[in-house]
Amino acid sequence: MDNRTRFRRLMRFESVDRLPHVEWAGWWDKTIARWHQEGLPGELTEAGEIREYLGLDVYRQRWISPRKPTLPAPPGHGLGVATTMDDYLRVKEHLYPEPHEAIDRQTVEAWAKRQATGEMVVWISLDGFFWFPRTLMGIERHLYSFFEDPELMHAMNEDLLAFNLRVLDAFCAICVPDFMTFGEDMSYNNGPMISKDLFDTFMAPYYRRIVPRLHEYGILPFIDTDGDIAQLIPWFGAVGVDGFLPLERQAGCDLAAFRRGHPKTRYIGAFDKMVMNQGERAIRAEFERLLPVMKQGGYIPSCDHQTPPGVSFEDYRLYLRLMQEYCLDAAQ
Repeated sequence: MDNRTRFRRLMRFESVDRLPHVEWAGWWDKTIARWHQEGLPGELTEAGEIREYLGLDVYRQRWISPRKPTLPAPPGHGLGVATTMDDYLRVKEHLYPEPHEAIDRQTVEAWAKRQATGEMVVWISLDGFFWFPRTLMGIERHLYSFFEDPELMHAMNEDLLAFNLRVLDAFCAICVPDFMTFGEDMSYNNGPMISKDLFDTFMAPYYRRIVPRLHEYGILPFIDTDGDIAQLIPWFGAVGVDGFLPLERQAGCDLAAFRRGHPKTRYIGAFDKMVMNQGERAIRAEFERLLPVMKQGGYIPSCDHQTPPGVSFEDYRLYLRLMQEYCLDAAQ
């Protein structure tokens, strides 16, 4: 069974020969630097190349950013470049590039050829309607703006929606992705950073306008948000979102409970990165925790965020060997 067929069948809860061997996230730069000292060829730095070298299935991701390279950098971490409507109007010339500027057509055409053979699974990532205003306003100002400047919040998300729809159509004219992720990061270890009322007012209307377009293309939309997603699953489910990643264990994410409560939602991730350097017994115990859901379909086991630099190259290769074993076992 080829990679694309396997992914699509699994996400339809159909039988497969094995579960995909996937690391959805790239690796921290410090992790790669360590591995270069421990056997990873030094010329391999790009995530897709490293995945193939390690024998993982061929997946490629493209994040299509609404920012031009000319957008000024914020004055500090967590700060913004557009805290008022006047600020936003001033920086708009540095936002929303044309599709031909945002998409590397030559690369995507090459991906489309490999996707057509079934060898490659393609996905895109777009800024979500919580993530994007936060990056422009800064963390603190963004949270106040739900109450103090709703007009600005809606203006940003209306423009983001228009951009996302334009680049989606342009990308799909070259290559239709198999799934996609919206970058949101709107949760922490105690749940979402906003209430459902705020979600329904400031985010849901925009998702309701883009998710149907994704489904028309046959693309599965996933939400990429760290933290505890338990409350978010039905919120996003109501606007048609199909899945979530990465399901951070340290934030209390319980994959089995999520599957019981939302049996048709898809998931990627959930493997506790904190056990990856604790030896075979600990890694096996973590796969045993995930195995019941692995057997049910609609779920790809993968690291619950980027592999930390405390994981050696040997540790990671052991993790991959055991992943392959359990991915085969789950399909039997």
